[in-house]
This record gives sequence, C-alpha cells and structure tokens, in this order.
Amino acid sequence: MKIERLKLTNFRNYLNLEIDLNPNINIFVGNNGEGKTNILESIYVLSLTKTNRLGQENDLIKFGEDIAKIEGIVNSDNILKKKEIHFTKLKKSLYVNNKEIRKNRDYIAGFSVILFTPQDLEIVKGSPNIRRNLLNIDISQLHNNYINYLNEYNQIVKMRNEYLKKMNINGNTDERYLEIINRELINKAVKIYEYRFDFIEKINKLLPGIFKKITNINKMMIIYNNSLGIKEFSAKEVEKVLMHKFKKNLNIELMQGMTLTGPHRDDFSFYIDDKDMKIFSSQGQQRMAVISLKLAEIYLFKDILGEYPVLLLDDIFSEIDKIKRNKIVKFLKDDIQTIITTTDINDINSILLEKAIVYNVKNNKVTKKGRIKNGRRENNK
Repeated sequence: MKIERLKLTNFRNYLNLEIDLNPNINIFVGNNGEGKTNILESIYVLSLTKTNRLGQENDLIKFGEDIAKIEGIVNSDNILKKKEIHFTKLKKSLYVNNKEIRKNRDYIAGFSVILFTPQDLEIVKGSPNIRRNLLNIDISQLHNNYINYLNEYNQIVKMRNEYLKKMNINGNTDERYLEIINRELINKAVKIYEYRFDFIEKINKLLPGIFKKITNINKMMIIYNNSLGIKEFSAKEVEKVLMHKFKKNLNIELMQGMTLTGPHRDDFSFYIDDKDMKIFSSQGQQRMAVISLKLAEIYLFKDILGEYPVLLLDDIFSEIDKIKRNKIVKFLKDDIQTIITTTDINDINSILLEKAIVYNVKNNKVTKKGRIKNGRRENNK
C-alpha cells in the first residue's frame, strides 16, 4: 500500500497543500510548530477516519474556515483509489472514487497505516485505555468485521449499564431481561476475544526477535491481561467465565451501575524476563519496545493483507543513538513506504537519505528539495 498524492484543504495550518509522494522514503524537515506532524496526521486520518491526537474533530478545520478536506490517491495491489474525507463543524463525510461511503469498515479497507510518535511511550506506561485503543485500531485494519463487533458490543455495554442503574434505583429484582442482555453481550465478546487473542499470539511470534536485534535483550513479549483471567482463547471458556462473573458480581455492578467484566476492561503489558517493563525497564528500553511493536505490526500486516502498510514516523530518531538507528533502518524494506518528520536532517541515517525525497516545511508551506547524496542535494525534477 502506498499513498501517491496527498491534497489538503483548510486542514490544521494548511490552506492548500498538494504533494506527490515517493513510494519509498519521504522526509519532512522543519522546526517545531511548522506543520510537519500535521502532514502525518492527515495521512493517518485519511486511512482511519479519525485523528490520533487529543481534541475534537472540529480542531482539524483551519481556524476561520467552515470545511476541511483530505484527499489522497492510494495504490493498493496496483489499483488506484481516490480517498477523501470532508469535515464540517457538524459532520464528517467519507468518499472512495467520488462515491460516498456510509460505513467506516467499508472505507478503511485497502489503506492501512502504522504510526509512531514520541507520545507512544504511553503505550508502555500509560493507562489501559491507550493499549486497548491500539489493539482496536490495529485489528480493525486487519479484519473489517471487528469494527462491527466492537461497535455492537459497546452499544450493548451502554444499554446494560443503563439497565443496571435502573434496577438499582427501582429496586427491581427481575433479572430476566438482564439475562437476555448478558447473552447478547457475551456473543459479541466472544468474537472480540477471538480476534484479540489471535492478534497478540501472532505479534508475539515477531516481537521478541525484532527487539533482540535492536537491543540484544532476550525474552521480550506482551501479555494479554484480560478481565476473564484466561490464558488461551476458547469460545466455550469465554462464555462460561463471563456468565459466571456476571452472576457473581451482580450486586457490585448494581451499586456501581457499570459492567465490570469484558473486553472493554482489558489490558496488555510488555515484559522482559517475566518482569513488567512499566516498572522495571528504562525509558530507552520502553521506547525500543514500542518501536519493536510497530515494526512487528508492519510484518504482521504484510502476512495477513499481502501488502505492507504505510509507515509514519514522527521525529523517531532524535533520541535514539546511532547504533540503534542503524539496526532499526534494516527493518525498513524498500517496498515499505515510509514518511518521516525531523527537525534535523543529521538525525537521519545515511542509508535512508540515499533513498529519500526530502521536503522542507516552513511558514505553512512545503517545498520539495529532492534527493540528498553524500551530503549534497540533488533536485528531483
């Protein structure tokens, strides 16, 4: 998968921007606050329909404007598609080849991205919600049905919570309707757990080897801390444990007015030698763990989808020593389209520079500078 052309209209700090992108390495160089990250964000939004950053969707619209557009020409399996997202202050509209798409799952198919930002250290040490969100985003790109199961599950959780509150207020002990909700919730939870267990199992086949090649540290993996306490997926086991916990925790759930067990309460942790990296590892090791995870995702996407996703790297190399930079670069194959931002071109490995088209970002404008070889710029006209 590759994005051949990107066009922005009233997106963040860009009034109008149109760029033809290199199928291999693209490097955007500029000072902080010039809009480099906004370019990566626009590609992420074009793929997944939502931003990776905090804030409201209205924030994507340039101040003083009423509508923003992101347009891209995407190449998947040598088939070109025009993808567009239009934002107004009231709605978001999705288009593929000028046809409006009503369902997110139909729009997302055919254009996948993997993003690394400096804030991704929170994947290791931040809240469980951050890690659940990562799981949901990645699995949604790999399996279209997952979005439906997840949305339906969340709707049923909301309905169940409202009914628990109603039962508690009214003192209603008739649990027959609650049992019906429980069964619907369990049916969706089984599907979600199946995808999650499969994803983590496949990631763990790739992750330890990548982490070792970068850090020379063995026995790194992620462990799925699901709220059921089960180690392997079994539909019957999920059904049995969930039903048992719903019955066992009913009084507590009635008092709290919320569902305390299920995929929406799950988490995963990074471990080295059976020690939780959140507690026992350095910030440098945590950064390498996240980078290793992102690299593992690239190869898993290739295995499942048959194509590499587009890789978005926001200021990845500034806090990594030269030895580790060189090791990371070895995983960036020529057929992985990679889009990198940096404040200093000297942070970029020379091997990447030789393959890259460099763009300068300044004063809300992007200027194509061409290729750099042996420290010299070559115009790419």
